[in-house]
Amino acid sequence: MDPERWMQLKGIFCAALEKDPADRAAFLDHSCGGDMSLRKEIEALLAGYDRDSFLEKPVREAAPDLFENETAETLMGRQMGPYTVKCEIGRGGMGVVYLAYDTRLDRPVAIKMLAPQYTRDAQQRERLKREARAAARLSHPGIATVYSLDEFDHSVCIVTEYVQGSTLRQIMSRGKLPYDQVLDMSIQMARGLLAAHEEGIVHRDLKPENIIRTESGIVKILDFGLARVEPREGAASNPRLTQSGIFLGTPAYASPEQLLGSAVDRNSDLFSFGIMMYEMASGAHPFKGGDSMSMIAHILETEVPDLSQSFPDIPRAFARMVLRCLKKKPSERYPSTRDLLTEMENLTNPTVRNSPEPASTPLWWWQFHQACAGFGYYGMLYPLWWVKEKLGGIEGSLLFFPALIAVGIAANLRLHLWFTSRYYVSELKEQRRKVAPWIRGADCLFVFVLAVCAIRNHAEHAIMATLLLAVAIGAAVAFTLIEPVTARAALEKRDQA
Repeated sequence: MDPERWMQLKGIFCAALEKDPADRAAFLDHSCGGDMSLRKEIEALLAGYDRDSFLEKPVREAAPDLFENETAETLMGRQMGPYTVKCEIGRGGMGVVYLAYDTRLDRPVAIKMLAPQYTRDAQQRERLKREARAAARLSHPGIATVYSLDEFDHSVCIVTEYVQGSTLRQIMSRGKLPYDQVLDMSIQMARGLLAAHEEGIVHRDLKPENIIRTESGIVKILDFGLARVEPREGAASNPRLTQSGIFLGTPAYASPEQLLGSAVDRNSDLFSFGIMMYEMASGAHPFKGGDSMSMIAHILETEVPDLSQSFPDIPRAFARMVLRCLKKKPSERYPSTRDLLTEMENLTNPTVRNSPEPASTPLWWWQFHQACAGFGYYGMLYPLWWVKEKLGGIEGSLLFFPALIAVGIAANLRLHLWFTSRYYVSELKEQRRKVAPWIRGADCLFVFVLAVCAIRNHAEHAIMATLLLAVAIGAAVAFTLIEPVTARAALEKRDQA
């Protein structure tokens, strides 16, 4: 999405929010015209805004009117079959989670039920059943175990393992986590996520509130309420409960394709996972914005900075994994969760973790070329000054000062790119795009001046003329043939990192 289209989308979206919901369709007809793609994107964002108050705000705060009559219907203290309900421990957009006691097996359990206002909603009842079936397919220490799917007083509920501990949100509220803890928790989360993905289950709502760490250090994934189950080969697919183009999930941890209402697969979970890894390692959300729209704009458009550049304790290899998970295009992320987990587990090997980056990488050679070209241009100012003095007068000045301008532009911008590639690598592609026309123009001017100086001095100063002509030819070959290849290789290697 180009900036102009994004500003158009943002303007219409913000204006639509001011309209009464009943008037939005007519407003979008007028504002979007026949651009159905634009309208689809705006409707997806509006649906997400209405559902989640758009970022991380709990539904109780975003829509308190939904819970006005809820107190009277609380289940606390009631007996539900063999379960004695103790207290409420959590609440989401559609469900309430209670801590209960299983009198048959003498153990605590968690019971997730539909919120009172949704108990008669057939679609929400079916969604809860599907959540139970999806989670019941999973048997892994990194995923909360489903014990049963029951129905009490015409209300469907899921009975699951009660996981006592701190959510990732609570853990991160204390600030940036030590790298060893980040790696350990990331590996455990990836193992649980892999188990789900290998069963064909896409979570679609990975966020810190749905990750819990027990006192013994075990990390578990919770809440498969928005999970999508991919049909097994040869099996009939279930009817969809969500219309195409409608956003589901929590926007602050959603992938670009989720925000735009596009098709979502396992790669979407990897993007959400990458956000959490970045947030654990840095103490800040990678796409944090001043408001809802700016955060969405950052998720859709902004490349995140390299963690290892800002935090010396973060290994470059781990930072590369995070950057790859946060690629905008799903195809540029990891081919599978297993590939990500394998790389992550390799970091626990001290040899791999502490091994330095090889010096002769494509990026290193490109950096070397930029530095040599920059300082080489400055070095050529001396022979050009010599030519100016020999020619003298206006002619000498007309040759020297254009060369000085060319050197000032080409050399400074090349060194600027070298610096960017070392310390702000995530911005390298964009910076190179901006300065490339200036560098190419300065290169052409520099070669032209060298050639003219060589021609003007070939009769009286053959050695100097030969030197100037050789540098002119070498520079022309370098910036037309060599540099494009090294730049392409370096940027492709950076994108794969």
